[in-house]
Amino acid sequence: GAVWEIVPGLTLSGNYVAYSGGNDSSIGIATDETGSVSAWQLRWTGELFGGYAGAASMYSYEQHYFLTSGTTAANALPIKQRNNYSLASFWAPGNSGIIPSISTGFGYSNPSDTSKNIKTWYIGFEWSDVFVEGNSFGGAFGQAPYVIGNDDEDNYLWEAFYSIALTDNITVSPTIFGISPYTTGGDDDIFGGYVKTTFKF
Repeated sequence: GAVWEIVPGLTLSGNYVAYSGGNDSSIGIATDETGSVSAWQLRWTGELFGGYAGAASMYSYEQHYFLTSGTTAANALPIKQRNNYSLASFWAPGNSGIIPSISTGFGYSNPSDTSKNIKTWYIGFEWSDVFVEGNSFGGAFGQAPYVIGNDDEDNYLWEAFYSIALTDNITVSPTIFGISPYTTGGDDDIFGGYVKTTFKF
């Protein structure tokens, strides 16, 4: 992989990973049978509207590579070749207050050997210094990768968290989440929670 800084705040990066060679060295690199991912990203960061912002566009080409997440129907589509496109952005205010930081993203995938395509999206919000300076509250909402036009795939995912800064180096974040429904045509709603502890050194 490589990263090129075009101008301050604007970078172009790319990488190529061939993962199937570890299973069968005879397949080789960059062949029609190689399980691989090639990705390119154009990213910008800088000041905007009194805060800090960033945006990125990405293209990746995958061969013989399963989705890392997605609905049953999305994972069942052919994996011989897949072209993926995504856009993501964020904005954070310069000072804490009622206006939250905002992040959002959209992804689109075009698998070969089928007329069906895949889509995913999310949006998230986070407020800083909630109740106590250094603590934050936030949440996100979106959909896992699903087949466009499949009426059985109206899945939704959400989460909410409250981050507690115990010290300058330790943060504890109780989180709850929901997934409804995740598999095609299913009614298997999921609700759960976890506590994430972050250490900074």
